[in-house]
Amino acid sequence: MKKMNRPYKNKKNKGFTLLEVLVALAVFAVAAIALMRVSESQLQLSARLEDKTFAHWVALNMVSEMQANQDWPDLGEQTGKVAMAGRDWKIIVKTLATPMSRVRRIEVTVGLAPQDFTQNMEAITVLSGFIELPSVQTTSNES
Repeated sequence: MKKMNRPYKNKKNKGFTLLEVLVALAVFAVAAIALMRVSESQLQLSARLEDKTFAHWVALNMVSEMQANQDWPDLGEQTGKVAMAGRDWKIIVKTLATPMSRVRRIEVTVGLAPQDFTQNMEAITVLSGFIELPSVQTTSNES
């Protein structure tokens, strides 16, 4: 009688054992989790940079408007709200005196507006600028 060759005892039959497959899956799972954490961190960083960019644009717009309108703000602090990029931004403008009486320093602090406007906000950006006292222009009618 002839003996039958069994497949698992055949030297020509090559493949992975269950243990090797499980180890490979474990290594892949660890790598996938690490990759997902890096992706999540990258998304959070992108959102933060977008907020900082828009907040800085809001501050630049405020300073530019004040300079273009030749506003001469009173010393102290003023609070306002502006909409930009589909978001509401809270603006705090501090006007400070300088050694030169014709120049004032303004500090514009911008952050996302809280639901209750009286609550404190997290400042995203602070921009400083200077405004000169507008000169009074007289027009003479010489004919």
